[in-house]
Amino acid sequence: MKSKSMAHHFHLLEEQRTHYLPCIHSLSQEQLWHREKEGKWSIGEHFYHLYLILKMLKTATKFSLILTPYAKMRRNKPFATEINDIYEEYKNKKGRGMRAPGILVPPSKIRFKLSSDEIEQLLVNETRAMQELVKNIEEGIAGHIVFPDPLAHYPNLIQSIQLLAIHEKHHFRIMAEQYNRLIASSEALI
Repeated sequence: MKSKSMAHHFHLLEEQRTHYLPCIHSLSQEQLWHREKEGKWSIGEHFYHLYLILKMLKTATKFSLILTPYAKMRRNKPFATEINDIYEEYKNKKGRGMRAPGILVPPSKIRFKLSSDEIEQLLVNETRAMQELVKNIEEGIAGHIVFPDPLAHYPNLIQSIQLLAIHEKHHFRIMAEQYNRLIASSEALI
């Protein structure tokens, strides 16, 4: 990968997945899709949401690549390679988590259809496709391909990859909490 910053952020994604995903694979299909409360996502739905956001970013990146000539002209200008945790900022400001837009909400028909292995493979395949899409983009160019996302403070391509890692970590923590409650309730039944 030509951009060291993007390579670093993709590596962070892989490290997080290696840390969080093994416990999810131990869940039964019923546990994976179990909702603790109505209106709250199951572990499987959180997992599928991560796939949807990655798919959306890949699509947005394809369209944003039309900015490459402009980015090439600005390649020697300063740009950010890091971004703040906008999800934490939002929660601190609004007192609640950010709601996912409709296109990033897992469809109800997906419940109980996919195993954790199948959802993970979707995520892995989409990540590889995203890496393939951006692998030849130089750091100075990636830093000037900007997405029209005011909630994320108009991140550039590098920051968007980091935002993926921040977003996944946020959801992995939620899934880990749900997992621990599921396991505790299963052990209480024994």
